[in-house]
Amino acid sequence: MARDRRRDNRERIGACRRVLFGSVAAGIAALWMGAACHAPMPNDPEVLREYEGAYAWNADAFVYLQLWPELSGTDELVAFDESGKVRTLYLTSSDTFLTGRAAAVRTPVEARAIFHRDRSGRVVSMTWTREGQPPRSARRASTERHENVQFRSGDVMLGGTLFAPAYEGKHPAVILVHGSGPQNRVSVLPLARFLIRRGVAVLGYDKRGVGESTGDWQTASFDELAGDVLAAYEYLRSRPDVDAEHIGFLGISQAGWIMPMAAVRAEGLAFLISLSGPGVPGAETTIDHARNEMSAGGLDPKTIDEIEAVMMLQYEFARTGEGWEKYASRRGSGRLRPHFPLRRMIRTGR
Repeated sequence: MARDRRRDNRERIGACRRVLFGSVAAGIAALWMGAACHAPMPNDPEVLREYEGAYAWNADAFVYLQLWPELSGTDELVAFDESGKVRTLYLTSSDTFLTGRAAAVRTPVEARAIFHRDRSGRVVSMTWTREGQPPRSARRASTERHENVQFRSGDVMLGGTLFAPAYEGKHPAVILVHGSGPQNRVSVLPLARFLIRRGVAVLGYDKRGVGESTGDWQTASFDELAGDVLAAYEYLRSRPDVDAEHIGFLGISQAGWIMPMAAVRAEGLAFLISLSGPGVPGAETTIDHARNEMSAGGLDPKTIDEIEAVMMLQYEFARTGEGWEKYASRRGSGRLRPHFPLRRMIRTGR
């Protein structure tokens, strides 16, 4: 199926090439192919993947292109500039992309990116043209080496990738720690990729039950997830090409709870970086999240208050081991029975 999509895309791209650069006969085809040349192309990860990589504006300014599902829920080609600007690239014709004026916005158009190939067909550079500004060129750069790795956390086998500087040596390292949900080895990578060309190795791994990792993140406790981070730490410490005295954690969101739990068990950990990490206990965050979702869904305030009270009883029981009867009785009240999805959320906290 993926092969068929790639073939369809190549045929469509080839037709656009003939329209734009071909013969008079091809010009006639423009009458019906013109729209296809300017419309967004199918979002095929296999087609987009060949554009991934680091591109150098100059010796000390880079932009990184990576397939990333965080913005839309599907793999899209996203450009992460070291200046902090993030843009999704939308394929419109052969080697040509458009970007909007924000991270995941298609229109109004802000810029056009055109990729250039060598004689063998390999993508080697790109030209980025923003309206009202002169074009900028970036050459494709080899800034890193990739090695797929595996390590064990109890009965769970975790698969990941070690992203290391392109040159040999013993490097300090960062372990990427996931936020909530089914995140993979590259979910947090855009937040740390610039470190690689500055001599730091970066280890990303698939969360339990995601990609090449076994287990199930949906049933894993925070303690088990912290154990996975610790397993990654011990794995890096065993590698001769990693500086065992300079290994740290970098994570986002839920990692703000997970990393400290792993850190107290990681003897010799050098540092911990929490991005958008929580500043309150998990119970408080979950209750606040649930209240906002229920309010946005139009549930009446009185019912929201009752559900919140039940959730507070649940967490109090989890914390102290006392009050089960009060919690079970309140949860089973007739007013809450019609809200079965919410009751499920109350039980699982997810």
